[in-house]
Amino acid sequence: MHKLTIRHARFSGDLAAIAALIQEYIETIDRSACKEEVEAALDGLPAPYDREDSGYFLAESGESIAGGVAFSRLGTGEAEMARLFVRPEYRRHGIARSLVERAMKEARAFGYERMVLHTLPEWRAAQALYSELAFTPSPPIAVSRWTKLFVTPASSAATLKALPRPDPNRR
Repeated sequence: MHKLTIRHARFSGDLAAIAALIQEYIETIDRSACKEEVEAALDGLPAPYDREDSGYFLAESGESIAGGVAFSRLGTGEAEMARLFVRPEYRRHGIARSLVERAMKEARAFGYERMVLHTLPEWRAAQALYSELAFTPSPPIAVSRWTKLFVTPASSAATLKALPRPDPNRR
């Protein structure tokens, strides 16, 4: 593997690459409601990650994009980390960890004291990573149509808790 570089995305030049990365991320999601939410976010790019208090980071291995992660401001004043994805051929090299650590560092630099994120219960590797990075259980911050895990760090600490399974008949 080439040298890893994590950098701020430049939406003027990176938007197509970010969209392709998020499209690959969407293909890994088995829940239709979750896919719909991410597809809607994809259609809205570069918002909300192009704001002054937000960011999108790309991990590059040589000339190739290996993965990405974003964070943005929630209405609660907290930062939300989202869209963490590492392409399969680059996994198991610490790239996801590097991306998450960069997002947390940048969020702290913007003055955020808490960061929240959610992940699906079947994404065990992601949950393990968040636990390793001191994320701890937290009450959910939003109502979901599918099962999510919410993670909330206070400063450098974090959290993780599963929501109850939703009623499959409810839409």
